[in-house]
Amino acid sequence: MLRALLRMTSVFAWTAVALVLVTGCSVRLADLTMVSTKNVSLSKVDLDKLPQTQGVIAKDSRMIVLGIPLGFPHLENAVDEALEMGKGDLMTDAVITAKGWSIFLVGQNTLEVKGSVVRTRATGE
Repeated sequence: MLRALLRMTSVFAWTAVALVLVTGCSVRLADLTMVSTKNVSLSKVDLDKLPQTQGVIAKDSRMIVLGIPLGFPHLENAVDEALEMGKGDLMTDAVITAKGWSIFLVGQNTLEVKGSVVRTRATGE
């Protein structure tokens, strides 16, 4: 009986230690109507009539080793990647999320941007 109790206590303790050392988190940072890292002129543009790629998701991530971040993710890199993926120069209805995880002494921080990419310029400009 005592042996079984000690075994259950040991399993509980190791499970608690593992849960403390393995973590993850996700936080919605912003909902933006429009975001771009390019020069965009919207003076005579109807966004609804322009070519769009919906549901584009792009990320910028950096690793964490021994609790030390090896750089920080940049929103500009994530937006640039999304614009390239969607072949456009403006994102509409963008949702920006910060995510992170760690397993023991290794982890990762990520900025993710999701939205529709619009091409406001004609091809070749």
